[in-house]
Amino acid sequence: MSNGSTGGIRYQFSNTGEKIYYGLVQTSLGNQDLGWESTDAYNIGIESAWLKNRLFADVDFYVSKTHDQIFKRTIPIMTGFSSITTSMGQVNNTGIEVTLRSLNISRPDLSWMTTLTFWKNKNKLVKLYGEDLDGDGKEDDDIANSLFIGKSLGAIYGYKQIGIVQEDDVEYMKLTGATPGTPKYADLDGVPGISGDDRTILGYGKENFRLSMGNTLQYKNFELYVLVSGVFGGNNHYLKSNPRAFLTSGTGMYKDNMQYKPYWTPENPSNVYPSAQFAGDGRFLGLQSRAFVRIQDLSLSYTFDAPWVKSANINMLKVFLAAKNLATFTDWDGFDPETGIRFRDGADKLPLASSYSLGLNISF
Repeated sequence: MSNGSTGGIRYQFSNTGEKIYYGLVQTSLGNQDLGWESTDAYNIGIESAWLKNRLFADVDFYVSKTHDQIFKRTIPIMTGFSSITTSMGQVNNTGIEVTLRSLNISRPDLSWMTTLTFWKNKNKLVKLYGEDLDGDGKEDDDIANSLFIGKSLGAIYGYKQIGIVQEDDVEYMKLTGATPGTPKYADLDGVPGISGDDRTILGYGKENFRLSMGNTLQYKNFELYVLVSGVFGGNNHYLKSNPRAFLTSGTGMYKDNMQYKPYWTPENPSNVYPSAQFAGDGRFLGLQSRAFVRIQDLSLSYTFDAPWVKSANINMLKVFLAAKNLATFTDWDGFDPETGIRFRDGADKLPLASSYSLGLNISF
């Protein structure tokens, strides 16, 4: 890495036949303070067996401190650039991974094993740029990049919606100029009306924890394997803005919503979906949870052990039927909650595909 390096593209902008003139368009802004990341990490692991080796527990715990973490920082466009590569002061991470393996049934013709895995990671921004521009004696947050000292990365900052403006919200409409059927926001600064000082951290894009459970059931020559995994929110985690799940205004991308979204009307005073006339106000985020549970893998196999198998010099013969991403259970209004793809995000944004396969394993 070269500190403070910039990027550019060379263009040939004139050719008189005798001399070629070249120009240079700068594509990135250099940063003399950019450096290398460094991380101090500590790990502790414990393995144990219980109930005469019928239950196994593995626990891994880690703590890390990353200094000068590199990221893209949004800057005022008046500089000629929208972002710059820079470093933040310090990010602390703590995490735990717990795996439980159990032998539930162990008989000559029947066995059942379960593996349960739990992951959780928590990060905290400890230091940022070391700036105190407001002179309050505390390091400044970077609101434009949603970076807040003492909080997790991936913070979602904005206006807290507390419902939909109803016809009897006379005082609120008088102070804000809102109309019935539009989103209603919390007044947090104590000053009548809604202003930039009413913004707050609404949640985080990062998940709360992950969980997966795999089961293997064997009966004679049959084997069934099922893996169910999930990513969970809770505590206002794993959220993302998804206004298309709520808006019905216009005839473009939202027109289909009018067929199945119970949008606000005087006769149907919804407190979730705005009126069909509301097309956005610069504050509405339409946050939704991306939490989900997915049947990730399923396979059923049969192993042949008849005498003719060995007489044909076959060591192993197995036929199987397998499926991946069989079903996803979520409240996310879009394609894939794990990637956060929303409806109509683009022609190249497709739902998570389910796949099915029928196969044969032979070894000689």
